[in-house]
Amino acid sequence: MTLELLRNRWTYPVCVALRDGPLRPAQLLEQINEGNARNADLSGLRTLHEKPLFSTLQRMEAEGLIVRGPDAGSANGIAPRELTGTSRDLLAALHRVGVWASAHRDELTVTLRKHRGVSQSNAGPGDRAGTDGVLGPEQEYWRGVGMALVILRLRWAFAVLHQLSRGSQHPTGIAVAVNADVASNRDIMGSRSLSEKVLWDTLHRLVEGGLVNHQPRAGQFASTAQCTITPSGNALLVALAPIGDWAAEREEQLTAIVRRRRGLQ
Repeated sequence: MTLELLRNRWTYPVCVALRDGPLRPAQLLEQINEGNARNADLSGLRTLHEKPLFSTLQRMEAEGLIVRGPDAGSANGIAPRELTGTSRDLLAALHRVGVWASAHRDELTVTLRKHRGVSQSNAGPGDRAGTDGVLGPEQEYWRGVGMALVILRLRWAFAVLHQLSRGSQHPTGIAVAVNADVASNRDIMGSRSLSEKVLWDTLHRLVEGGLVNHQPRAGQFASTAQCTITPSGNALLVALAPIGDWAAEREEQLTAIVRRRRGLQ
């Protein structure tokens, strides 16, 4: 449920931008787009515009992640926003994910560049190759957390990793196990299920990211080859433990948010 909370592209950048104190929307827009430019080597030149920013702020406020700041009486368009205790605790719970991402920065960078179509030759001014020190330690830390979240925001990535943490399985067995869990959580999952096509797409991304092993032998059908979680994948699950603790303390709030997002209430 926590990953669902962070699934929107701009929720995490807003939280990071507000960590040092309240900002007005115009200041948020400027700060986030400066961060986008610094990370052009990962995603190309993405730009946040006013309309999606206000849509993101409205949803985050409704979900208890931000509130109006000290000048809450200002007109809606200029009122500063600030983090709530809930979102500050969430950023703190991401610390071990940041440590994990730092240890796997190179693999994450290659994976994200490939899937966003950013080549090494046109990576842009934020390119890490040969320019170490462009970002400060704190910026590198939050960049790493963001890279990890991109992988985890794949809708079924966490579910697949969780199943493989129980032991090696064939792809078909993974789908059966994940869908059994989905069936027991219809109150928040609705009618969703993991299809064969999406399973293979997810496995492909996780293999490329170094989180899952799936290597059919010569002449063997891919569907009959066992999948296993890698040490890196296991380490990521361990790093997510504080987020599980954070979520457990807010289960009722998170359940209501996810059900509302999925039209279940």
